[in-house]
Amino acid sequence: MRELTYHDFLATFGIGGAHPGGLALTRDVVAKERLTPVSQVLDAGCGTGQTAAYLAKTYGAQVTALDQHPLMLQKAGRRFQREGVRVQLLQGDVHRLPFPDKSFDLVLVESVTIFTRINTALGEYARVLKPGGVLLDLEMTAERPLSAKELEELSSVYNTRQVPTETEWTGRLQGIGFESISVVRGGTVASAIPNEQTPEQELPEFEASQDVDPRLYDIWSAHQALTEKFSRRLGYRVYRAVRKK
Repeated sequence: MRELTYHDFLATFGIGGAHPGGLALTRDVVAKERLTPVSQVLDAGCGTGQTAAYLAKTYGAQVTALDQHPLMLQKAGRRFQREGVRVQLLQGDVHRLPFPDKSFDLVLVESVTIFTRINTALGEYARVLKPGGVLLDLEMTAERPLSAKELEELSSVYNTRQVPTETEWTGRLQGIGFESISVVRGGTVASAIPNEQTPEQELPEFEASQDVDPRLYDIWSAHQALTEKFSRRLGYRVYRAVRKK
């Protein structure tokens, strides 16, 4: 029997806007990028297509959505058809993006890079960006360096190899060749959990599949336990970086 993963859980339950801040945060950070109908945008790791559909509908941009998980692609495709938006939908791996160099004005990534070989993925984002193009990458960030035991505990659920601090993320982006690197939004996991004091933070959306493997509920439970346990040791940041001209 195949071992199930955290991404199987996200795909089966069709969780859109699972990243901290949800679509409300996405809307806020993207609004500052002045997208137009001629902007070429890549949503790398698009999931159920919530963000890609929003970008196409709101800005009329030329949006390409890419994901590796077949079920995510199915649900994204249904969304684009249902909402009547034109988005190019592709299956692909961020370690080997199936696009020529200098293809996009904006690469948007939401809670994806942390699950990858980080430097390889960042290098691919840089490769497919046009000179002067922008990377917006929302990623899990350690509020302080984590111990080997803490990393092992997180890896048991998320299969993450490492969780960089803000300084380490910035250093990796600089090492890849990005410039004008800044953090446009961020906070701890605790600060991103919706409550009465933060009504602007939207709850994730769900589109659950009919057949749910019971093992996925164990992954959900483990995820919730880690979210609570690491709520102040883990955070998120939206990193904005520009590809050198």
